[in-house]
Amino acid sequence: MAKLSAGKSVAGELSTVIGTDAEFEGRLKVKYSVRIDGKMVGEIASNELVTIGPDGGIEGDIIAKDVVIGGKVVGRVQCSGKVVLEETAILTGDLKTLRLVVEEGALFNGRSEMGEPARQHPPKQIVLDEDN
Repeated sequence: MAKLSAGKSVAGELSTVIGTDAEFEGRLKVKYSVRIDGKMVGEIASNELVTIGPDGGIEGDIIAKDVVIGGKVVGRVQCSGKVVLEETAILTGDLKTLRLVVEEGALFNGRSEMGEPARQHPPKQIVLDEDN
């Protein structure tokens, strides 16, 4: 089970595994966690954790609550929780997440956006007194 913070493991049920000898092309949507140890071209969507193992790779987008990348990802990652780039990770693409952990040795080429979206405040109106 992937560790997302010191001493805290991801809860939830692993429902799908793409093994090391498997290649998958298409859109994969799962309710629970998914682990990719093989190769995938397409999109993964999960309500829980998506794990890309050290030998796994995906060319496509990942949308999930939490994401752990140990292999290679070329595409966008959108996460409502936490993204962990392990020391063997290679991420080429844009990343949007609440929290990000990058281990020493991980490679990340792209743009990142972290944290809660900034609240939009209406511009302050400046009143100039013509008498001064």
